Amino acid sequence: MPSRSHRAVFPPTSASGLVRRFTLSSLALAISTTLLATPAQAYSDIYLFGDSLSDSGQFPDTTLGGLNSLRFTNRSGPDYENSPYGSVSTQLLATELGLAAEPSTSVIYQLAGFSDGTNYAVGGYTTAQILASVTDEDGSEVVIPAGSPGGGTVLRVEDGYLVSTGGSADPDALYYVNGGGNDFLQGVIISPATAVASAGNLAAAVEALAAAGATTIMVSNLPDVGSTPAGQSAGAAQAAGTSALVGVFNDALGERLAALDGQVNIIRLDTVGILEEVLASPAEFGFASDVPLTQVCFSDSCNVTPYGLGGAAEDPDSLLFNDGVHPTTAGQEILADYAYAMLAAPSVLGLAPQLGTGALNASQRSLADELRPGAQHPQAGGETGVRVFAIGSATGGTGDGETSTGQQGVDSEQRGAGVGVMLPLDNALGQAWGGVAVSQRHADFDVDDGSELELEGQVFSLFARQQLGRVGMQAVASYGDFEYDLDRHVALGQSSRTLSGETDGDGFSAEARLDYRLTAADSLWYTAPFVAYRHTESDLDGYTESGSTANALSVSDQTLRDRRVELGFMVDRAVADGFGLYGELAYGKRLDDDAESAEVRLASLPTNAYSAEDLDRGSDNYLRVDGGWRMQLGRNAMLHLGAGIETWDEVTARGEVGVSYTF
Repeated sequence: MPSRSHRAVFPPTSASGLVRRFTLSSLALAISTTLLATPAQAYSDIYLFGDSLSDSGQFPDTTLGGLNSLRFTNRSGPDYENSPYGSVSTQLLATELGLAAEPSTSVIYQLAGFSDGTNYAVGGYTTAQILASVTDEDGSEVVIPAGSPGGGTVLRVEDGYLVSTGGSADPDALYYVNGGGNDFLQGVIISPATAVASAGNLAAAVEALAAAGATTIMVSNLPDVGSTPAGQSAGAAQAAGTSALVGVFNDALGERLAALDGQVNIIRLDTVGILEEVLASPAEFGFASDVPLTQVCFSDSCNVTPYGLGGAAEDPDSLLFNDGVHPTTAGQEILADYAYAMLAAPSVLGLAPQLGTGALNASQRSLADELRPGAQHPQAGGETGVRVFAIGSATGGTGDGETSTGQQGVDSEQRGAGVGVMLPLDNALGQAWGGVAVSQRHADFDVDDGSELELEGQVFSLFARQQLGRVGMQAVASYGDFEYDLDRHVALGQSSRTLSGETDGDGFSAEARLDYRLTAADSLWYTAPFVAYRHTESDLDGYTESGSTANALSVSDQTLRDRRVELGFMVDRAVADGFGLYGELAYGKRLDDDAESAEVRLASLPTNAYSAEDLDRGSDNYLRVDGGWRMQLGRNAMLHLGAGIETWDEVTARGEVGVSYTF
């Protein structure tokens, strides 16, 4: 971050008291936390703007002192009265991304000499203050809330984010915006008109970030304040009215955000929906099912169950709320996992078109083996004529690449079986052969996060080879018709969801190859350098997932193009004395950019589409090695076994077996 001036305002006795309570152990803890190993970073940083739901420690923890900060959730235990506070959802999300969500305007950090963080969220902020923390001079202000000891005391003041950066936003960072709850709790929202105005403040913060250059902004809708212990304590009628105004607020926010659709990635979070899912089956998420979760809490005045602080079965993880409005750490974990899943989704779903290109490429490789000159040479005592063949192949590999949430590992598998016919097409130009084939293909990706993407379909192919003296030319053209079954796994605290998508797709692939024979025409051996070009495209129809209302995404049509060129050397021995063999070494280069992630939008809040960075496949180069063995079976039949690898920074292995009969 750019350097910032430090302005602190607090009673001198408070400052000295804070300094006196710094301890060597707490300092060591803070330093060691910053040195922990983290996953690979997909974003340059994370900037957060909001209220207590996102505040990672702007206020001192006056109970423990030292470097400890207040956060609006339960203490971590096992002593739930005298241990540090647990992490809020934005901290957990940042950690999953390999980033940090340290407070931006903490007096504790200032006194300790620590660098300020990127989390501008402050407990008690209304939407007007959240907007100011983005756009205004002195806009980031930490003030002890009214009603607390020292209420109204300004602890520290800093410029808002865009003021501190000179008006520019880091385009490679992730931005997170939430808020609106305090507009209800502080009496700002009292009617539909005031709900719309408050939503406008939050939308204006998003618009300011987008105008300054932010490209990826996560925006949480407002949780249902009426379904919190504080909301429920006002009575059923008042709670229903509050819930209705929350709906007005969220609708108005969505309408404003819709104007940014197509200009910037707006990732919407349906926190109302995800909490409804939790409340519909609390035991599934590890919460108690014998208490009304929206009316009770771990501490504060709603602590009326055995699971509450000091209770006979004290356990904050059994309750959704720590106090009247803030989730326990168990609830925070669910919200963090939910946000992470929304970030990861475009990259995971963007893998699907590679199933189609993989199926087409695998089919092309198998047919190229059937076109080899040695497979057409008359067998000893056999006949030349129409040759029918059956072939099965399998390909497998592992790999990973940089995605929207860091490194994502994938195990891949391709399987297929097909039949075809090869016809002699000799002509005045020289020897020639060609034919048709059809194969059944299956492909799947198993992703590290538990997602599983599958393809089933058929590939139809035409192929031919012409020999012009020493020059050999061959071509293969294929069309694929596919069905996709796409299951995306989402972790949600102790529970999880599987989002299922089914769609159709197709694709085509064409390869042209030219070689120059070095051996004599009557030799059993065919050795030649070659050059080849392949063009493959795969298309998927759009679809909408099922399995969780709050998580389901609508996915746009997808297209992937895979073009590659190869230079290599081939060796082929026709069947003689009962056997033949072949081998091939090639250097290849992919000509297209990295595959794009999927464009998606949250089905329950469909105002904004978003995608992620392209899927980094690593190197554009690869080496391919293939080899095989042919064995004569009787007069006119032949068995062939083949294997190969494709490698550079990843390894893919393939194997195949085929039989043929010449009539």
